[in-house]
Formats: sequence, structure tokens, C-alpha cells
Amino acid sequence: MKRPALIVGLVIAVGVTGTVIALKSREANTQFVAQQQGLLPVSAATLQRLILTTSDPRPGFGGRARHAHCQALGASALGNPWRCLVNYPHSPRVRYLVSVSANRSIHGSGQPEGASGVPLSVSGCCVGAP
Repeated sequence: MKRPALIVGLVIAVGVTGTVIALKSREANTQFVAQQQGLLPVSAATLQRLILTTSDPRPGFGGRARHAHCQALGASALGNPWRCLVNYPHSPRVRYLVSVSANRSIHGSGQPEGASGVPLSVSGCCVGAP
């Protein structure tokens, strides 16, 4: 009776391993997707232009971003992740970590400089061609 349980256990282990490998291979490779869609690389200037359309996300503050400086931290076509420092009408500046999706939309989270608390978020669509 021990042999059938061993065989069933082995079949289950092989099935779980195969499932994990299959799911891992389905994860999106943004650089591959960008190449397949023929997308041009994202430039700092185009991301900064999109960030400048955002409003101050801090509670009690308002107004559009006045200045943004973004720097790519990655070497892929999309440049992910990006570090952006944004000036809104009211101090302090907000530092975001932003990701550009293959469809050129952005999503990021950040904190005001020198402050901690609830994370701020930024999102938008879509980063244009350089």
C-alpha cells in the first residue's frame, strides 16, 4: 500500500513543479513586449511632461506640478524603474518611484522629502514618444 501513495505523491510533485514553471514563464517581460510592439524608448523629457500634468496628491494641498526631474534607474526600453522629484506649488518636494507599463501608462508611489506617513501615488496615461 505504500507504493501507490508514493506514486501519487510523485505525480503531484511533478504537477506542482510544472505549474510553477508554466506560470513563471507567462509573467510579462516588459522589454520583450516593448520590442514586439515596436515602442520607442521612454525618455526622461517625455515622462517629465506627463508628470507635469499631475495634481498635488497630498491632502489639503492643490495645484499642478510646477517642475519634474526624472531619472531612469533601469536599462530596458521603458527605463523602469524611474526616480522622479516633483515640485508642487507647496513645499516640500515629492520623490516618486515610477514604473512605465508597456501601454505607456505610469504608476508610482512616493513621499514628500523629509516626511513619512501615508504613501502618495501618481498615475497617468500615456508617455509619448521622445
